[in-house]
Order: sequence, then C-alpha cells, then structure tokens
Amino acid sequence: MTEKPPIVTVIIPTYNSSGTLKLSLETVLQQDFTDYEIWVIGDNCSDDSEAVVMSFRDKRVQWINLSVNSGTPSVPRNEGLRRARGRFIAYLGHDDLWFPWHLSQLVDCIEHNKSDFVYSLGALLGPEGVIGTFSLPKKAWHLQEPISPCNWLHRKSLIEIVGLWSPSIKSGDDRNFLQRVFAANVKLDSLRQLSVLKYPASLWKMYSLASNFPQLKHVEALRNNAETLRLELLLEIATVMSQQETWLDQQKSRLPKPLVTLIHAYGPQRWPLNELMYWRWRRKTGLAEKQRN
Repeated sequence: MTEKPPIVTVIIPTYNSSGTLKLSLETVLQQDFTDYEIWVIGDNCSDDSEAVVMSFRDKRVQWINLSVNSGTPSVPRNEGLRRARGRFIAYLGHDDLWFPWHLSQLVDCIEHNKSDFVYSLGALLGPEGVIGTFSLPKKAWHLQEPISPCNWLHRKSLIEIVGLWSPSIKSGDDRNFLQRVFAANVKLDSLRQLSVLKYPASLWKMYSLASNFPQLKHVEALRNNAETLRLELLLEIATVMSQQETWLDQQKSRLPKPLVTLIHAYGPQRWPLNELMYWRWRRKTGLAEKQRN
C-alpha cells in the first residue's frame, strides 16, 4: 500500500552550522501540527550536520548533502522542492526558530482562506534583544523592509506558476522569489500571529560561534512555556516600536553611503552590487573566515 504523503514539506537549507541546526530542528519537532516531512539539504557540508540530523531518529527528518557548494540557499531549497511530497511548502533557516503553533496556524490560514501563499509575523533578535519585526514587504525590492522565507507557507503548485528559486542570485534570492509571487497575482493572506524568531547572522557573527548560541535560551523557553515567551517578546516589540528603534533604522545607518548609491544606480540584482553585498554579508557573519580555516 502506498504511503500517504504529508500535508507539509519543511525545507531547511544548511551549511556547516550543526550547532544552530540542531536547535532549529528541535522547534520543528515541537510543532503541534505533526503531518509533515522535513528535508534538511546540506550545501556540501563538511561538519557533523548529518550526524546531528540523524540523532533525532525521526523518520520525518531526511538528509541529503549536495556534492558541490553553491554558496546560496536557493540551490538546496530547489533540491528540497524537487523531493517534496507535501501540498504545502514551509522554509526554515538553520539558525532560526518556530513557535509550536507556526505550522498549524499557517496551514489553517491557507486552507480556510483558499490562499496560495500565507505569512506570519517574525521577531528579529540581536545581542541587545528585540530589534524589530518582519512580515512581508509591500514591494519585494524595498530593501528597508526586512524579509525572510521563515514565515512563509505556500502551495507546492505555486512553483509551477512562479518557477524555482534563482541559483544565480546570492544576495536577495528571497526578494527575487517574492517579486515573481507578486507578479503572478496569486492569492496572499497574513496570519496575525508571532510565530518566528530570527537571528540576523551578521549581527551575531553566527558562523564564528562554536557554542553559547543565542538560540539556546529561547529554545528552552519554547519548551517550557511558549505563550509566556510570546507575550514577553510582544512587550519588547511594542517598546522598540514606541522608541522608533527599528531594525530598518539601524540597517540604514549601517549601510555605507557608496553602497546605498550603488543600490539606487544599479538595482539590487545587477552586477556588481549583488556580489558586493554577498561578500560583505559573508565577512560580517564570519563565514569567510570559517571557510579559510
């Protein structure tokens, strides 16, 4: 008898970040919605990521390691999409976390509204605490609005309309994908619920960390009382917004003026800006140093 396919396929692209990957996976396995499969796709990982994935001993969690490093999450995501059996697709970064209700409420939203693409609210966490939020930008290439696929859920059939993720765009691949979603004029809906915690890698120099990961305390809080954590973070978000200390304002001040000029002159997808932004991000996250070592 043929096995019934899962409702959701969760795709997690990863590269040599097994410490945070373990924590991210834990929050998927703590979901109150259980009818899913997980594809963890390594971008030619050379660390112990495979052992970490296998340590969960859960048949829903599957691993594959690509033979060539692409340097972009788009290629691993596309591999996950090719293998996906679920009706719906969810994405998670290897260093980000979900609240336990993330999948159940997004699935309910997309099914109840008969939508093609739905999204929730995420909190951006820096070393000083909450630094802002993200949902979905009004325009895909509005760089002043943060974006992450971690709060998206879409029908797998959407790929037939908008195509796969672009492997040639290393900085802004998520905005390129979203641009095509907007252009397709499909039905979008939002879930007014905080369900994602995102840790901007450049603020934490995430790839330079070997222990004391910032996600640890929140994974413990999600395990013990996710609702209390939600309320605490919402209070922090309200404080940040009232003081107008948004992630947007911080990022605007961090971008060098010449880079801002190039953004307007060339557009974010055009050479040489794309490679420049990508290498700048690699340096800030510690990835460049990690690969040299």
